[in-house]
Amino acid sequence: MKKKLTLVLALTLMLSLVLAACGGNPSGGTPPGNTPAGGTAGTPAPGNPSGGGTISGSYTIRLGTPTGGKHQQNVTMEEFKTRIEEASGGAITVELYPTSQLGTAPQMIEGVQNGTIEGVLIPSSYFASYAPAIAVLDLPFLFDADGTAAAQAQSILAQGTSLDDYLYDYGFQVGGWLLGGNSYILSTFPIEQMSDLKGRTIWTLPSPTLQSSLASYGASASALDPGDVAVALQNGTIEGVLNDCTFWYTQGLYESAKNINLCPAGTFVNCFIFSADWMDTLPQDVRDLILNTSSEVVNDYEVDYMTRYAQEAMQAMVDAGAVQNEPSEALLADMKAATAGLHESFRSTNADCAAIYDEFAALIENQ
Repeated sequence: MKKKLTLVLALTLMLSLVLAACGGNPSGGTPPGNTPAGGTAGTPAPGNPSGGGTISGSYTIRLGTPTGGKHQQNVTMEEFKTRIEEASGGAITVELYPTSQLGTAPQMIEGVQNGTIEGVLIPSSYFASYAPAIAVLDLPFLFDADGTAAAQAQSILAQGTSLDDYLYDYGFQVGGWLLGGNSYILSTFPIEQMSDLKGRTIWTLPSPTLQSSLASYGASASALDPGDVAVALQNGTIEGVLNDCTFWYTQGLYESAKNINLCPAGTFVNCFIFSADWMDTLPQDVRDLILNTSSEVVNDYEVDYMTRYAQEAMQAMVDAGAVQNEPSEALLADMKAATAGLHESFRSTNADCAAIYDEFAALIENQ
């Protein structure tokens, strides 16, 4: 009996030594809490066989946008791909799907919300149906109407606000807020006074706030798919577009609508959003690398790119025959007065909207 017990103890000791040499995990896998979702547990990053200093496992991030070409959404995700794949030693692979290859904007947003798509770069206005408080960015005349609204909004958002935490509760992890363009009205007719908009059909993004602002000006909002806007302008189904100049330029809209009306001079924000559910499954070092990289890409690459691209796009449209119409102080005052009720209406939506509105109003005042 003693010999049997001695043999069992010896075998147990040998097994313990072997397991210790292998990492001390009897199951042979990654220790609990460290299994990478979507990756291979315990696998060193490609290009770094030892795994020293590099995240372990392999991960795939699919990023979608509704746009193509040189739009800031697309160049931002391309730069992110380059940086994150290099920084991770190849452990993270980014697949890019521009031009709605992963679905329409609403479909992609729902995919991010339920965790079936890892990330998107989409205008903030599309998220209003899922997280109403984000529509604070669509409110006319919240930011200064002097052509600096886009830069003003990006400066505030880049510092971090409670809007980030609010979106996380709805399933959206903010990776960065892209510098957008100023929100103007491109139209087939000049806008000299607010009555010029009466009875006109103007396309804008599917944000109730944007659509209500057009109604306040006396116009009707069109709900066409963005891909149908160019044809609609050509055949007269719509007479204008409330958006930013990079959208007009990439879609060639200025060929049909020659009037660049520099009103209401709000902001148009694009956001870099990851799935919160998916991010929550990642090891902390992977999560940190993704968020740090996305933030850096926006702050030290996209902002400069967008600044130059917006200027180039506007100049190219003017060179092609488009005319910039400066709004009078009277026109801006009338438009601001007409939409003043939207601010209080937004605040009264719920407690979150009220708190976020008050936060932004204070930040703008103190800039």
